Formats: sequence, C-alpha cells, structure tokens
Amino acid sequence: MNAALLAVLLVPRASPPPPSQDVEPDPPPVESTADTPWGDVILWLREQRDTMAAELETAHARLLPAAEESAPKLAKQLEQAPPTPRPTGYGILPEVKASGPLKAVTPTERTYSLEVLSTGYVRDFRDARMLAWRVAQRPDPGTDTDVAELEREVKVFVRLRGRLRNLEDHLAYHEWWQAAVVEQRDYFEDRSRIVWIVRERQALEQRHGPAERIAELTRTIHEEIAPFKPAAGLVLEDREDGWRVLRVTVATDILDEEFLKTLSESVDAVYNDSEAARERRLRIELVIERIPLAQLYPEGVPEHGAAVDVEAQVACFPEGRLVLTTGAKSTHAWAGRSLLLGPSPITRRTLAHEFGHLLGFTDAYLRGFEGDPAGDFGVKLVEWTGLLEDLMGNPAGGIVTLAMIDRLIEAYGGQ
Repeated sequence: MNAALLAVLLVPRASPPPPSQDVEPDPPPVESTADTPWGDVILWLREQRDTMAAELETAHARLLPAAEESAPKLAKQLEQAPPTPRPTGYGILPEVKASGPLKAVTPTERTYSLEVLSTGYVRDFRDARMLAWRVAQRPDPGTDTDVAELEREVKVFVRLRGRLRNLEDHLAYHEWWQAAVVEQRDYFEDRSRIVWIVRERQALEQRHGPAERIAELTRTIHEEIAPFKPAAGLVLEDREDGWRVLRVTVATDILDEEFLKTLSESVDAVYNDSEAARERRLRIELVIERIPLAQLYPEGVPEHGAAVDVEAQVACFPEGRLVLTTGAKSTHAWAGRSLLLGPSPITRRTLAHEFGHLLGFTDAYLRGFEGDPAGDFGVKLVEWTGLLEDLMGNPAGGIVTLAMIDRLIEAYGGQ
C-alpha cells in the first residue's frame, strides 16, 4: 500500500486518546496484547482495518483523476492531508492563549466495549468493499463522467475515511487500557467501586432521593475520586497583616522569561484573585528557581527539539524540588512533583489547572471497568467526567473553591 496515501487515510495518535490533555495519566499500563483473548479481537479488527484502508486506496486511485478532470472541488476533498503534527521535544513551549468564558459541565458517563466495537464497523467494511468494486467499473479518465454519481462516491469515500480514523483511535484506546486493567487490576477495581458510588448518587438525584444520602455520597466521591497528594516542603507562613502565604518554589530549566511571567500571572489571576482565597486571606507566592543548565546536564544540554525521556529529565533536578520542564508529547503533571509541558496551545486557566497539580491536587476523572479482563472481549471500560465543578474537575469553567483553599490550609499547616 502507498505509504503516503495510508498516512492520509489513517492518522494514528502518538499515544492512546486521553479524555483531554488536562487529565493526569493513570499508572503506566503494559503495552502488549499477547496471550489475551481480547488481543485476538484487536488483531482481527486491525486486519479488517488494513483491508478497509486498501479498499479505500483502490477507490481513491480511481476517484481522484476523475474528480480532477470533471469536478475540481471534489478533488480537494480527496486530497485532504492529515494534520501536520506539532514538533515535540526539549525546549518547545506551548502557546498560551487567553481563557474563554466559563463553561459549566454535566457529570457524564461513557462506556467503551470491544465487543460492541467488533460489530460496530461491519457496515463500513461492507461499504468500503462496495465502493472499491463500483469505482473499479468507472471508465478511464478522458471519458464522459457522471458528476452526480462521482459526487455520491466521493461523499461515501470521505465518510469512510473518517470512520477508518475513528476505528484506529478506538483500537489504540482498547489496546492501551484493556492491558492496563490486566496489569493493574486492584487499582482499577478500586476505581470501579467509585463508579458505582457515582451511579447511585446520580440515580438518587434523578429520583429526588434523600438529600442526606446524596450529600453523603457526594462527600465520598469528592474525597476518593481525586485524592490530595501533598508536595514535600510546602509550609504556610502567617504574616503580620493577617494573611497566610504559601510560598511555592518551582525549579525549571526554561529560559523563556515571557512564558514564566505568563505562568505567574495565571496563578495570580486564578488563585490569588479568587473569592475563596480572599475570604480565607491566603496567597500563593510562586518563586521560579532557574537551575543552571550546566548543573542539570553536565554531559551536555539537550538540543532544542531533541526527543527526551521526561521522567529521566525530571530526575536531573535536585531531589525534593517541584519541577517545571519541557519535552512531553502533551502537557501533563504529576501531583506534588512535576509539570511537563508539551507543544499544543494551552489557555491561562488550563495552565493554572496544571499548576494545581504541583500544589497536590489531582484530576477529578474516573475510569473503571465492568466484566472479566480475561474474557473473550476483555472488559467494558467506564469513564466519568464532570464530577467536580472546581478548577481541577473542570479546567474550562471551574473556579478555585473554598474547599480547595481549605485543603491547602489543612495540608500545609495553617492554623
């Protein structure tokens, strides 16, 4: 198969599709589907994907010349190229954009089943086969072309190309998370327990059940879904003016002063200017500690854009420091430890959300499962989003709440 065309048909992700860039990854899963019944299902689906891609290549080879000759607008649809990937690597910073208006979120459950996936594309496989057969009967370029028929075929091709990309995303998702459940079953069983608590709470709310029970379940969800992980060395200071200050020193190898200034401004705007922080008279004082590059990398500073192992890079910093650095494929953070920047644009509010991880907050995102990890189709993966309305549960619309500020006061010694 022509590699360039396949790149147009399939735009694989560099890593399994996360729910959002702002979600802290779950523990790293294994990446092998070997010796698992559901692995055979994935292999079969990948074979079907390859067959479908080959059939679309056949269709494309006949449709493009006809469209270029008879309907140039259709040809542009056929020539659609995959998005140009953003460069990743050491020293590449994200563009920081202004935050949009606050957006409320609704608690939402989504499920992903390999069994459903194995039957959900049967029509698409058939349609790709039929499209390849139909266009094979098309007259050679230079003969009269039925533009209406060509338009219908191009429309089918574009739809199937999108479905093919969608299938690839789902395959990558299952290959990653099914293996994670097998490797770390105890962790995901505990997350599944919280899923059932969330479902009970949602059902009671819909039936206008006992307010006391709903409040009890809500407290449990808030406590367990996003456990706080205190950062070592942070201590609240009581000032003479009655304010408490949490000095947060972040070590970095970033030299871009404008970016570091933007980070400080984002922390001020989202945390210090919040009603909750003012009510509790607490301020966060961000201190940027610029570690000399020669000290961090005695064997040589990585070249700009060079691929790096971000975990090994974090280990280069002095022990016990909170770390801000670059080189990740997508921006993410580890609570109480590090903020790793990727190349994709980020809003000021989301940057403040990521900074929240350095303070010890974790994301209010839930992934559990139903079924048997050793079953023919593996497990049904269950995801909940929108469970907390604060900044950590909803970066696009959440605010710093009294509960967040009180958690900082409790964790870091305020009286």
